[in-house]
Amino acid sequence: MKIMRSGITFGIVAGLLTFLFGGWSVAVIGSLMGVGLGMGLGGKLERKDPLKIAKDVLPTALTAGAILVILSLYQNGFVQQAIGKQPAQLNIVIFGNLIGFLGTVLFTTLLAGMHGLPEKQEQQWKMILLAALIVAFPFIDKLTALRWTAQIIFALIFVILGLGLNIVVGYAGLLDLGYAAFFAIGAYTTGILSSPQHGLFMNFWIVIWIAAAMAALWGFMLGAPTLPLRGDYLAIVTLGFGEIVPVLFKNLIDVTIKEPLTCWIIPGFIRLFGGETSMACITLLEHEDLTAGEKGISPIGRPYLPFIGEFESSNPIPWYFLIIAIILLSVFIIRRLRESRLGRSWMAIREDELAAAQMGIDPVKTKLAAFALGATFSGFAGAFYAAYIAGIFPVCLISVRPSSYCVWLSWVVSEISTV
Repeated sequence: MKIMRSGITFGIVAGLLTFLFGGWSVAVIGSLMGVGLGMGLGGKLERKDPLKIAKDVLPTALTAGAILVILSLYQNGFVQQAIGKQPAQLNIVIFGNLIGFLGTVLFTTLLAGMHGLPEKQEQQWKMILLAALIVAFPFIDKLTALRWTAQIIFALIFVILGLGLNIVVGYAGLLDLGYAAFFAIGAYTTGILSSPQHGLFMNFWIVIWIAAAMAALWGFMLGAPTLPLRGDYLAIVTLGFGEIVPVLFKNLIDVTIKEPLTCWIIPGFIRLFGGETSMACITLLEHEDLTAGEKGISPIGRPYLPFIGEFESSNPIPWYFLIIAIILLSVFIIRRLRESRLGRSWMAIREDELAAAQMGIDPVKTKLAAFALGATFSGFAGAFYAAYIAGIFPVCLISVRPSSYCVWLSWVVSEISTV
């Protein structure tokens, strides 16, 4: 009875989602619902013969698929007309609902049945199936003309932000509310180094690492003066940092940078003892417009690969696989960090900083490493974002900051400290 309630709930939720998209969406939503329902039901059943598990969940899968199809047909037949839109073509309705129903039944029984395999083998097969779905998704999206891939890419950018924030908040227990600032630093670094607006056009594959390193440097600079602070006090200071950085970038429109040794230090010492100097002052930048204020930096260089060419906005598939690759690399690095001595030091400081210091852990180095490494992944996300939209503007950061706070809040509420 419990698994039947789960099937009814999944079917209703998935059916209501078709109200938002219509058309071929029922096929994709049905298949994804089958994956989620199958994984959920597998955890509720005892481990036994896979075929028996599949038979046990088959009525639930059929119920969920039937509810999905009924709501999808209602959406196409009545809701579309009620809101003044044209219903989908008959062939799309028939094949879309058929594929959605079969996808629900197939993936539910398949994934639930995998629970009957040995635990290690079950995980392997689920990972293979998940990888296949991830690879197939953008091509299915292109075939069905749903255009979800571009929106998924934006969501995956925030996945990288969440992974980096997990280092600072989840592992080290540092309440960093200014995390979005490192996103802006990575994005603007990419814009400055790869835009013809400044006469520079560095390769994206080099710039993305420079942007991550620049974000890490600023993470170190933020962490150093905030080391004595804890809890709410640290949160307030980092929040201020997060609000200052976007304003700073918006106003870097007349920048002059002079080399301090020849301009102030040496002449100052000479004048201190009554002498005079004619040493030339070395000027690195003079009245340079770095960020173009509200106009922002555009265009920005994009990735280029042989046989693919330059990535374009009209084709989101290369961008999709690039962000997936960055996420996989990030997960691999963060997992290795978690299992390392540094990762255990972060967790020790999170639990009790005083006790960790007494056990020989250096809280200064450990905290600075958390700030710098967490900021690195935010810099990666910012660099990708700037290249993806081919520009960076102050208005873009307005939407990033509240979203980053939501990512941060999700860690605090759920108390998650694992990747």
